[in-house]
Amino acid sequence: MLRQNLLDQLKHFIETVSSGHSSPQLLTSPNLIKLALGFLEELPATRDIVFEYFALLAEISVQLYVSPDMADPKTGMPISQVKQGGNRQQQLRAPEYESFNMVKTALQSLVWKGPPAWAPLIANWSLELVAKLSDKYTQRRMTITASCNYWLECSAMHGLMTLINSCFRKLTQPEEEACVEIMLNAFHRFPMTFDWIVARLGGCFPYKIIMQILQCGIKRFVDDYRCHLDSEAGILDYMTSCHEQQLRAAFREMLREGFAPKKPLDVAVVPFLLITTNYSDAILQSLVNVLVEIYNEDMCEVIVQKSPLWLSNKMFADMQPTLNNAVLRLSEHGATLLITAAKMADRFVWCQDFLDNSMQELEQWVLNQRNFPLLGDLAYEETKYMLWKSCLSTNLIEQQTAVRLLLVVSSQHPNIYNQTISQLLRKPYAQNPNGIGALIRLLGGQSGMVNFPGFTPGFKMVLEDITLHVQVDNRLPVPAGTTTEAFNTFSNLNILAKMHKSKNVAPYIKTHQLNQAFNECLPKIIQIFDCTINKLVLRMDRDAAELSASKFRAQQTNNNNNNDMCNGVEYGKRPKLEPGELNEEEQEKPEDEDATRMRLAHLIVDLLNSIEAGSPKNVLRTPMLIKLAVLSVKYFFVGLTERTVIRRAAASHRSFTLLQRQCSARKITRNACLRELVEGALFYHGHLLGQLEEYELDELQIPEHELLILQNLHTSSGVNSNRSVLHSGIIGRGLRPVLPTNNRSCDAEKQALYLKALNACCADLEKPNNVEGYSLVSLLLVELVSTDVMYNGLPFPDEEFSKVTMERDMQIRRAFITSPVLWAVLGLIAAHRPALCYSSVLLRALCATCLHHWRGKNVNKFQPSAVNDELMLCTKKMLQLLAMSQLIPPPLTNLHLIIEHFEAAEIALLLRECIWNYLKDHVPSPALFHVDNKGLHWRNTSTQLAKVPAQYVDTLRHLMQRKLATLGPHYHQMFIMGELMENNSEPDPTARLQIVELE
Repeated sequence: MLRQNLLDQLKHFIETVSSGHSSPQLLTSPNLIKLALGFLEELPATRDIVFEYFALLAEISVQLYVSPDMADPKTGMPISQVKQGGNRQQQLRAPEYESFNMVKTALQSLVWKGPPAWAPLIANWSLELVAKLSDKYTQRRMTITASCNYWLECSAMHGLMTLINSCFRKLTQPEEEACVEIMLNAFHRFPMTFDWIVARLGGCFPYKIIMQILQCGIKRFVDDYRCHLDSEAGILDYMTSCHEQQLRAAFREMLREGFAPKKPLDVAVVPFLLITTNYSDAILQSLVNVLVEIYNEDMCEVIVQKSPLWLSNKMFADMQPTLNNAVLRLSEHGATLLITAAKMADRFVWCQDFLDNSMQELEQWVLNQRNFPLLGDLAYEETKYMLWKSCLSTNLIEQQTAVRLLLVVSSQHPNIYNQTISQLLRKPYAQNPNGIGALIRLLGGQSGMVNFPGFTPGFKMVLEDITLHVQVDNRLPVPAGTTTEAFNTFSNLNILAKMHKSKNVAPYIKTHQLNQAFNECLPKIIQIFDCTINKLVLRMDRDAAELSASKFRAQQTNNNNNNDMCNGVEYGKRPKLEPGELNEEEQEKPEDEDATRMRLAHLIVDLLNSIEAGSPKNVLRTPMLIKLAVLSVKYFFVGLTERTVIRRAAASHRSFTLLQRQCSARKITRNACLRELVEGALFYHGHLLGQLEEYELDELQIPEHELLILQNLHTSSGVNSNRSVLHSGIIGRGLRPVLPTNNRSCDAEKQALYLKALNACCADLEKPNNVEGYSLVSLLLVELVSTDVMYNGLPFPDEEFSKVTMERDMQIRRAFITSPVLWAVLGLIAAHRPALCYSSVLLRALCATCLHHWRGKNVNKFQPSAVNDELMLCTKKMLQLLAMSQLIPPPLTNLHLIIEHFEAAEIALLLRECIWNYLKDHVPSPALFHVDNKGLHWRNTSTQLAKVPAQYVDTLRHLMQRKLATLGPHYHQMFIMGELMENNSEPDPTARLQIVELE
């Protein structure tokens, strides 16, 4: 009975399906669908009829999906998306559209729960059905992505694809091979409409599908090199998004076969792959990734050897323009590809052509403001560091290619431009002089671009980093012989500054922009200079303090305080270290941090001179100007510590240029420079100019039992008056050590350099005869040497009044003894009249102390004065200064030449009657001098009105007459020649010898 019912139902099913082609409502009846599904389990022999019925249901659903009547006229959306809000007709036909869902659910359950034989059967049927429906109802050519989006919106097609995916998961290895074969056969039959299905289902067997698609493409390419590979390329492109690793593995395997061909098809592998890259950027990117991964030097030789085989393909021979455009489509490893080609460009012409065409097209796209994937690759951190490394290459093609790529990416990313400038500035180019060319070309910017970023932020970036390096001592250790980043940076900045002055050397450098960058970075440069110089000054002072302490300890071991020598070296004067006197350890010692800082300081000063820092065109705040002036003077003193004469001279000439430019531009900087120079020579760095040391003995270190007050208590007994108390012993440590009396002059070389520094500050380039700067030095000497603010005027008082200021005068005299450079400074001032007039108080103090000292000599017996005696030397220098500055007239101007031939009492008499009295009556004032037509200040003493009165010269005349045997030539020159010039005739010889009575 049950069997009869099944046959009746089968008969009814067949009649209904046969007569229902014109009535979709009848075919999509749920009861009929359930009846068909029952036949699959109860009557397996009817499966062909049932699957045909299921195919009808799927086709009905697809017909409704593509029908214009079932789409929204406003939006054009298919029925699957408007069934809830569509018109009445659409709502009535919605069940027909969804009818295949019941079939899909039942077949999927059968695959998962039924016998294993159902999976391959249903998979093959579904593949055939999807292929036919897609080919039949595809109305226009679409891309694979668009086709997937379009067909997967259809309920039936989506159900079939889900069913196929479920079946693939249940297949065995042989069954998988059969299904892949079926799928590829369908692809061959319907290549234009089945590609999206292969791409969609390829995820189940990605590597197999990719390899099969590539093999199919190669066969077509070999048969017809003009064939279109849109379908193959579309499938590979679609699968790349999720299965890129499998695609790379397939490319790797095919390239291995292409570079070592064994079969006829292997020769076409490389041309085919390159042709395929024209259809998809994703395929191109994957292929380039594989090439970069497997590339080595041997592969380059293989490419050269196999290229004739590839060129036999006509399309490959004409692919050069296509390959040029390919680089711009790369979002990864594009820069690596170009740099690799640049490295080989000097060996292969095709690499040079490829590189030139690619770079020209790349720059053209940038000028046209077009966006392209290569920009993203150039902005990566890894790419950036690779390009920086290539900029330092000795291969000029590689270097310039890297620079051009950096300029391209800098147009969109200014931060990369600034970072690149910062990196290239801190690199050394001593071993590779061509490396600086990359920096120069980079500073030129991208030609043709109007709003290309400036390089000033790049300069500021590297200087900010250098500031941290200089300020922090404990940075990472630098290998011996390696230059620091600070040294490299300022060395490169010096090169740029010098090049921009010679316009023919570096045409790429924009002069205006470079000047602006240096001006804006000048405060930061001064900050680095400040830190460097201060550390050098601290080290210099520390070394001086150590040497002074060692000399003091040596002096303490000497019991004789009158001994001028300590261990063979003058204890009061710093010994001068000559290069040949250094011990072996110091000679073999490598360059330390101070030597590195010294070289850095020289470079910074060279840069400041090159950019003309401190000139009127530099706009700086007043505190910064003062800071630069102070640092310039400190650098001068630091430069005096160089060990060789050549280095000291070079450092000094750098400072001269820097000081002269600043002092000529602004008075405020001149005042600051002169004050620092004078103070440094007198108080801070006098040891460099031969300053004698006065050791301060600490009285607190005296043992208690040696104190004088305790010794007196032990020797006194009973109550005594103050007058009867015994006073004996030595107070403190006794007399202070006597300063050395020989070799008191400072180093002639350093003294000359110091005077040149003063002259550089005082000289006025616009007004060569301007003495304002020298007058300022004269006033500074009075301020710093004189210990009293009173009695500092220009006039000389009565000789008796000098007793009031004797203590102050002795202090001034001692300053000249301890600082011999003061004589040289006064000599410089005296040569620029009337500047010495403002130092009248110093001359008065010297004259007064010499006068009293000569007067204090023992006059009862003859005591000849030594030529090198300190008192005699001081007297001669003072007279020479007065003569040079024209503060005393002839014949007194020659007094310093003959003063040593007189006795102490005679010298005291001459100083009082001739010098002191004349200066008292003729105040050393600038009013005594007049300015000639050349701007020179001069005191004319040749006229009758300016003739010196006899009362100031008669004493000298009488004393010289007593010593005519010795002073005859001088007497003739000083008195007789002068009278001859005045009278223009020969006077009576007896009239010249006038006897003058001494008071």
